[in-house]
Amino acid sequence: MMNKFFSVSLAAILLAGNFTAFAAANTYADMDSGFKLKSQPSWMEIGGKNFYGLANKPDKKETSVNLICAFTAKEVEEATGKKFTTEEFLKKFKDLQVLERNGLSPDKVNYLLFMPDPYEIKEKNKLSLLPKELLDHSSISISTSKKGKVPYVYLHVVGNNDEKALKNLRRSVDMQVALTSQNDMLYAIVSSFPLPNLKSQKEKIEEATPFTKKKVRNELTGGNKEKVNAYIAARKAFINGVTFFKPLKETEPYGFTDALLGGKVKLPEDWAYVQVNDDTVSDKIPLKLTMAAPWAGVSEVLTYRNELGNALDGKDVEKINFQKISEVAFFASSKAKNKNEFAQLFESPFLTQLLIDKLIKEGINQKSVKSIVDIKELKTSSDFTESYGTINLSGNGKIKNHFDFNLNAKIMITPQNFGMASYFSKEHKQISPELEKSFSLIKLNKK
Repeated sequence: MMNKFFSVSLAAILLAGNFTAFAAANTYADMDSGFKLKSQPSWMEIGGKNFYGLANKPDKKETSVNLICAFTAKEVEEATGKKFTTEEFLKKFKDLQVLERNGLSPDKVNYLLFMPDPYEIKEKNKLSLLPKELLDHSSISISTSKKGKVPYVYLHVVGNNDEKALKNLRRSVDMQVALTSQNDMLYAIVSSFPLPNLKSQKEKIEEATPFTKKKVRNELTGGNKEKVNAYIAARKAFINGVTFFKPLKETEPYGFTDALLGGKVKLPEDWAYVQVNDDTVSDKIPLKLTMAAPWAGVSEVLTYRNELGNALDGKDVEKINFQKISEVAFFASSKAKNKNEFAQLFESPFLTQLLIDKLIKEGINQKSVKSIVDIKELKTSSDFTESYGTINLSGNGKIKNHFDFNLNAKIMITPQNFGMASYFSKEHKQISPELEKSFSLIKLNKK
């Protein structure tokens, strides 16, 4: 029992990045940005102050992502150097429709936001959405449509399967950016999914032409065709689930939802998060995991694609997260299927506290742990009553050959439930008062 409890704890702290399944809420609303999404359960939820998305893994191997991003007129103007209004966007949309109906080049509209260049991922570009190597080695088409009364301009970017050119993307992808505007806000619904390995079926993707999507993909056979069609269906369902309204002042604090951790967990407004459910730790103990970090650091990681690619190949791992992200928080919660899964921990609270202290000390001194992490200082305290236990950890150490770190963690447990809130920072950066207060308010649900 004790080993099972600490296996869950250790998995939550050290393996929180290994996400595999998530059941999202059915409705998400961003009042400040003026959009709402109704959706089906998905593998992963991705959230930020002005964006929200879902990732799916239909075959448990490859991932598709759909998300909506909102940009204020000021942000668009800073990125493009030109004044932005919904009125002008709609006028240019009508002009583009005329060109489309007559088969003429969309370049004649002469509207920067209908071109891919403003959305290239690069430093300090607030409209960053599309990787440069994909833009440089892709077929790009443009088209229009309306969903009810909402007009959309679609930028459709399809990688040309050049593995060498697209090595940092891992493989060729199909990306679509659906643009619309209301209330002087620019909205971009971004959808991406991996393309099949066409070498295996000896087919290739043909060049796309403006306003043409039929030629983007050659005929796909068997499972590849079914998979692509499923990705496209998910893309359409996501767009159909989005509605817009006039932005209102948000009354709830920004953050993520975890019912077992008390509901809404507040985050700093410049942070982003991903949240998943993982049932691979134990069939009896499904685990919800949330990782959060400052968006500026995450954005930099996405900008420096070469470093990201090397890290994914196991090279220069320290350059991802460690250079660009200086702090990160991990949260975990689990409700065991057995309501007495952890009951033995409460049979003798005093003995449990002694065992916990002993296991922690033995754990950090194991050769396998010390070969990776050198714990310089670790303070622990535990408090177990008849039905609720807490373990607090704080300290610092060094990831071998990489960087110094600080750690703050709170582990909570009841006879059936488990919860954790932890904070890691690089070098000597300390947890902010705002985040520390948020941590103090987290309490594990006993039911």
